[in-house]
Amino acid sequence: MHSHSKLERFRVSKEELTKLGNEFNSEAMPMLEPLCNTTFWILLNKKFTKKIVKQTFLEAIENCNVTKNQADWPSWVLRIWMREILDYYVKRENDVQTIFDFIDNTEVDSNQITTFFTPDELKSGLTKNKLVKYLEKLPAVLRIPMIMKEIHSLSYEKIAELIDVPFGVVATRIYRARKLLFLSFDENFRYEEEKKKWSQKESTNKIFELRKCALLVDHELVLEQDPEFNELVTVDNQFKNELDIQDSIKKLINTSRSNCSLSNSLKNRIERKANNKFSQ
Repeated sequence: MHSHSKLERFRVSKEELTKLGNEFNSEAMPMLEPLCNTTFWILLNKKFTKKIVKQTFLEAIENCNVTKNQADWPSWVLRIWMREILDYYVKRENDVQTIFDFIDNTEVDSNQITTFFTPDELKSGLTKNKLVKYLEKLPAVLRIPMIMKEIHSLSYEKIAELIDVPFGVVATRIYRARKLLFLSFDENFRYEEEKKKWSQKESTNKIFELRKCALLVDHELVLEQDPEFNELVTVDNQFKNELDIQDSIKKLINTSRSNCSLSNSLKNRIERKANNKFSQ
């Protein structure tokens, strides 16, 4: 229990609560549907999506006058949301220590994507169930930043801040997520077997160039500022394939994804919590 002095410290006036409430309605509530959608494509589970989104908003409302300080509502909500997402996976999956270098060293042909899917699927996208099936094959450590980029359109810098890893690590994970997704389209590809085989080999520095393919398709790399990589994608067929795969997977996800409908009961509960908090 807080001492009297701490309670005084966190007490706010009615005017300040009203201001927080107005900011919440204009800045935080518009995030509800997009965040629900992003959460679903990370968790691939509607039940836990609602649970995490609800917990995120209720906590943001309850503690806004204690720890929000000067942060804007979107940043405040995203920080709580990311903690909830990571806590969820700590209990269920931990692939952070997996050696993923086998992904970088697996040679690919970007033309294969036309053999994996029909022309209609490539043009109009996959069904929701089919996309979920493939995304489930990605370890969470790779899927989370890729979905944050593709579905929520967050910058690499913002993703790095939320996940608390360096910018380059985000680029590496997004590159590997897209390529592993491409590899998983091949029914003959065995993820667990490849992972075990590579664990006995030495890591390489190949990733430092390969991840620039992800940066490029996400418009976070200016080719003119990296002449060596510019030359690579021009003359090296392997890098052309890698770049095509990053671009193809990005387009496939964006044409295939569908919105996760948010129940009115969840929205109503968040609104009731906000009304109770900000009308004290």
